[in-house]
Amino acid sequence: MKKKLLVSMLAVILSCGSVAYGASDDTHWVTKELKEYKEFILPYRDNASTSIQGSISLKEWNSFQINVLDGTKLNNPIVLDDWATALKMATALPEKDSEAWIKMYVHELGQGTEITREHAVGGMVKLLIGSFIKGSWSGEELKPAKALQDYQDISDNLRGLVEIAYIQGVLDATVQDKFRPNDKLTNAEAISMMFRVMGKLAYNMPILPANHWLTEELEAAYQSGKLPKPMLKVLRRSFQDPMNTDRNIPVGLWHEMLLSGLPVPAYIREKASVYTLAYNQDGGILRDRAVVGVTKLGKNPRSATLEEKINAEKAFTDYRDAFDSDKIAVAYGDGLLEGQTGQSFGDHSYLTYAEAAALAVRASLREALNEIPLLIDEEAALQIAKKLDPDSKAEWKATFKKSLVLHDNKNRQIYDGWVVEEAYPAGNKMVVYMDARTGKIMVVSEIEAPFEGID
Repeated sequence: MKKKLLVSMLAVILSCGSVAYGASDDTHWVTKELKEYKEFILPYRDNASTSIQGSISLKEWNSFQINVLDGTKLNNPIVLDDWATALKMATALPEKDSEAWIKMYVHELGQGTEITREHAVGGMVKLLIGSFIKGSWSGEELKPAKALQDYQDISDNLRGLVEIAYIQGVLDATVQDKFRPNDKLTNAEAISMMFRVMGKLAYNMPILPANHWLTEELEAAYQSGKLPKPMLKVLRRSFQDPMNTDRNIPVGLWHEMLLSGLPVPAYIREKASVYTLAYNQDGGILRDRAVVGVTKLGKNPRSATLEEKINAEKAFTDYRDAFDSDKIAVAYGDGLLEGQTGQSFGDHSYLTYAEAAALAVRASLREALNEIPLLIDEEAALQIAKKLDPDSKAEWKATFKKSLVLHDNKNRQIYDGWVVEEAYPAGNKMVVYMDARTGKIMVVSEIEAPFEGID
């Protein structure tokens, strides 16, 4: 009776989806890559039950965890369904075509429930060409792959695809001088390849044209470590051709970029297309419509304050011509847009890839910032600022401001802060800008009193 009860309890645990990974063999050659690979796939583990990452089901995750990540099964041939799960997590397939592509480049290439290394790599590269890598290579570029001792053993129709994987550095760590095309792909080899795909192709910062205005901002955003991994994948795929930066972004890709970066509540996610895809204009999206999506799909959509509207109207000459000027003011107030007096926003211009990335990244970081509680209250802000001039008899005043923007030579930061003013009797002022979450002084400026000449 007790044995039957234990079996039943085990079945319940497995059906609910344990979040613990399988045991690991520390002596196995893939151990180091496996450890880091688990960090890459954390979003899928944590959200597998709801498929928030647009990828895998709880059933697929449970099978992958039990069969692939178990340290005692690393040398076993990977099961086709688990190989499909690995590829879904590593690539960025269009949602509507995902299953058709997996069928074509996984299941139809398999042998029974397993797959050979050459067919696995061939199918993987086909999926990656639709995700992160370009589709044409010169013979000179592929020449280094000919150093493989069993190069001629690779099937003619798969050789070029294996060459691309070799050049991209995404073949598993067992590939030194031989590829072993006809061996069955093992769990360890699959892990090694997926680790490399995710590290080298899926999550790395995209390559932009030299000296492009987006480069420094994107570098700072990646270095912050606060961008969601699904967004990193979409960004990487968007700029697989560096020349895309100043082209008009397709509205479908804008939809993906925005939803991958924002914590859109489930009840809004179902109708998110109203604020993105529904604004389709000849395949693209106009800039003012795009801003509506940015401001509507965050956790706390709001209307602009009177001050924000006044500031936006000063910044953009065509502010009143926008499809929804209120949302232009919200985005400007939140630091998602930059403008100078007399500048045109370009309401009726199409959104480019670079502009889309900047908007989506800023909005994502803005939402991440909102998750961090305010630790510095008004009194603490005043105390910190007064240390800069402890003997002053001037008047002090602190004002809380959302979405302050700080530029330096390499970074662009958006932060919620205190603006502390020290006003001297003669009219001079010292103004201290302070991060309201950390107490860090961001900027100190001095304002001279207006000079009054002698009549």
